[in-house]
Amino acid sequence: MAEQIKTKQNDNAIRHILFDVDGPVVSFLTKAGELILLSLMWILTCLPVITIGAASAALYHTVVKSVRHRIGYPVRSYFISFRRLLKKGIAVTIPLLVWAVLMFLFNRYVAHVEISLSTLAAKVFVIFVIITLSVSVYLFPIVSRFRVSAGRALMMAFIISGQHFVITLLHVAAIGGLVYLSIYILPIPGLFVLPAILCFLSSILMEKVLRKYMPDKPEKDSEISWLYEE
Repeated sequence: MAEQIKTKQNDNAIRHILFDVDGPVVSFLTKAGELILLSLMWILTCLPVITIGAASAALYHTVVKSVRHRIGYPVRSYFISFRRLLKKGIAVTIPLLVWAVLMFLFNRYVAHVEISLSTLAAKVFVIFVIITLSVSVYLFPIVSRFRVSAGRALMMAFIISGQHFVITLLHVAAIGGLVYLSIYILPIPGLFVLPAILCFLSSILMEKVLRKYMPDKPEKDSEISWLYEE
């Protein structure tokens, strides 16, 4: 009798793991599907180029709110966030695009100067790239989270990237790995899958950083109380 009860309990546990909506397997597959869908939406909304900032900020907001905290529907949340952040997203994207063009021209110049100058200029170029990536890591989450101007968001991203240097380096390394995978290992699958997955993993550390710069925690039933949850 005891063995039958134990066997039944084991069967129920296996059914819960494999088939229940709240079980780990179904939950994992659901989140994976949502992240793939959000990656596709991010790519589509990035196509105009100047909307990269709004798309990235909307992606971060949706991943944290709808995927991690299960509030709302990912597709609906993404487009609501994208529309809300469009103007400010464009305002922070344009300076980054201008800066990227300047770095590209600088890199082309480095390729044509003497070897002695090229070595120094190449090091300067690498430093500029690292700084740009470091600022970008925090910029779009800040745009999604704080009601500040584009200039203030850029300044906050620059300061926070220095104050949390180790976390910044981890993010820069992850972005480098994403680019490498998307180009050399999984050029097509990587591009359509990895952006939201990287955003999901990034948010685990990023949320801990952002909370340090947010106001005191509101009441539990507040509309934004989920922002403070682990």
